[in-house]
Amino acid sequence: MQNIKDAASAVSEKAKEVTSGASYEANKEAAKNDNLSAGSRIGHGVDAVKDKVEQKGHEAKKEGHKEAAEERGVIGSIGDTISNAYNFVAEKVSEVTSGASYEANKEKVKDSDNTVGERIGAGFSAVGDKIEEKSHKAKAEAHKESL
Repeated sequence: MQNIKDAASAVSEKAKEVTSGASYEANKEAAKNDNLSAGSRIGHGVDAVKDKVEQKGHEAKKEGHKEAAEERGVIGSIGDTISNAYNFVAEKVSEVTSGASYEANKEKVKDSDNTVGERIGAGFSAVGDKIEEKSHKAKAEAHKESL
């Protein structure tokens, strides 16, 4: 039973890791935004650093939980099921994150206050985000079918 708890904790930490990573990216972009005040940009920069630290902390905790589950002998079909469930959730979280990044980049493309270069860069990033989103969705479905 502890194996399942450890695996569930690993999944939870993965979700937190991805969320912190997305928040880091958003704060990093806001810190670069020339339209914001210096104080606001500094605040976003500080928040980005905090988010990166949290992301790394969740990553470390996730690995610890995964190792604990593996050390206790999560084997056979139970181990495969847990692994597929973990991978399914991780891919779904990544899919949602890519979708959110796509939407943010799409808005940057539409914003006439951005330079042409920024808009073009955001357009390329949006295309990459959409590809990642579809890829994560396909991987999640494959893991779901393996359950």
